[in-house]
Amino acid sequence: MNLRDLMSGIGVVIDDALGRKVTGSDSSDRDRIVDIVRQFENLWCTPFYRASQMPEDDMWDNLLESAGFILLDWRLWPSGARELERHGIARNVAFLERAKAHSVPVFIFTNEDTDQIEYELQPVYDGESLKRSFVFIQRKGDLLSNDLLSLDAVEDWVRGNPSVYTLKTWDRVLGAARRDLFGSMYARSPEWPRVFWNEYVKDGVDPSSALTELITDSLRGRMQASAFETSALGIGNSDDLRAPGEDLHALLSATTVLDTVPEHEVRCGDLFDADDGGYLLNIRPDCDCVPRDGRELGEIELYCIEGKIMEPKEVRKKYRPRGGYLEERINQAIVFAAGDGRSIDFDFARFRVEKFEVWKNRRVGRLLHPYLTRIQQRYALFLQRQGLPRVPRQALPR
Repeated sequence: MNLRDLMSGIGVVIDDALGRKVTGSDSSDRDRIVDIVRQFENLWCTPFYRASQMPEDDMWDNLLESAGFILLDWRLWPSGARELERHGIARNVAFLERAKAHSVPVFIFTNEDTDQIEYELQPVYDGESLKRSFVFIQRKGDLLSNDLLSLDAVEDWVRGNPSVYTLKTWDRVLGAARRDLFGSMYARSPEWPRVFWNEYVKDGVDPSSALTELITDSLRGRMQASAFETSALGIGNSDDLRAPGEDLHALLSATTVLDTVPEHEVRCGDLFDADDGGYLLNIRPDCDCVPRDGRELGEIELYCIEGKIMEPKEVRKKYRPRGGYLEERINQAIVFAAGDGRSIDFDFARFRVEKFEVWKNRRVGRLLHPYLTRIQQRYALFLQRQGLPRVPRQALPR
């Protein structure tokens, strides 16, 4: 996938030179950003939102939600205006913090000293490598070679930055799947959301949650599985990762447990903080976690299995390096790096029925697929297990 495909979408350019009047006919009187944007438009057919000053704060979220990338000139204030400079830097930093929250790549193309800009960016990237962030800094003059746009350094940065590359690739794949899904459903019936919603209401399940699952599952089935390139991401293995063990635990925990759960719903996988430092995991099916017949949400009974935090030496003892998994007994399921980055040992034999009202303020998250699905499967096997006669030691082959 080339850079044009990766950086598709609406471009946003914020540069005070866009509002500056040109006094002469010579192109040297123009700031280079004018030529840079023009060549983006001609080469990539990119539509641009132009602003000669930082937009108002209440516009930022809508702007960043729609933006494919940002071209930002750092110095948006007159030279020598010290008070305006302090205010302008603070506004730029706040804008980049918001862009970071939206994971939008920002290209700072400037006529200023890049080292000074990096210094002024420390409030956003304090303790974080700027080279691995969503911000790329380059002088405007270095982008134009013989008046032609040269994006080699930008392409190298995008492909060398796993977060940016993955985000932009995922955006394209998700967009294609979304167009296919909603176009296909609309062609069959423009009323398709209402049809499913009414059926979910008749089934007594939460219609909003069920419709979300339907859309998510349908998108997953339509998404291109081979979108990512080995040249961009397959440049090493897990042994080459520079992150310390604690950071890897936190990273794995983010893919294992969802820590923001809607308060108005109860679902299978909800994880609760228990009194003894352990956890309770609700394994009751979603369809049984919906209040019916006038009952309140707090009256729902949770079917919980108990889990305890494993000590590091226990985890190491269970780990099988050949397959990269933790060995488990039939009555046990282990989720690695789930509770604050620590592994949880769930014991199927320790089962409890609890009211949600009692535990609703102690919910800490929700276990995600495939970890929850695997626990459901193993618990079902545990309930239906059939014991076999003991094999006499004397009968073992010699």
